[in-house]
Amino acid sequence: MKAALVLFALICLALFTSCDLDDADSLAQTEIRDILYDLSLDFNLGNIYGMLDHVDNDYLHKGQITWHLNEEILDRMGRFQLLEIEVLYIEIDGNYAVAHTVDHYSSSIESVSYNEPEDSGYFSYFHRKQGSWLIYGNQFWIKSGGI
Repeated sequence: MKAALVLFALICLALFTSCDLDDADSLAQTEIRDILYDLSLDFNLGNIYGMLDHVDNDYLHKGQITWHLNEEILDRMGRFQLLEIEVLYIEIDGNYAVAHTVDHYSSSIESVSYNEPEDSGYFSYFHRKQGSWLIYGNQFWIKSGGI
């Protein structure tokens, strides 16, 4: 009887532990999706400062710092009025995440879609820092010897 009780307790412990991991990943997915939604909303409102609020101070994307990201956002705001970010899926690896999206930019004269992170990836790479997810850039290119 005690063996069955211990076995039952171990099974329950395993189930509760796996639920915590699923809940943490689910929460992270929700937080990142919310950030991507905020980015599109801020873009549509012309609020570059709101967009940059989601960027880590240590942002570095393939050798480009936050200044480059700021310039890219301003260029796109000058060309397009609307941004819709369609989230395909998000890969989470501990405190790092990569969001795979299709970013739809449109204006009265043109529409362009970018498959991210393949096309540029400016808003695709996240890092969890002090309890919050922030856009961090693809800093793994340093380790792979990329430029």
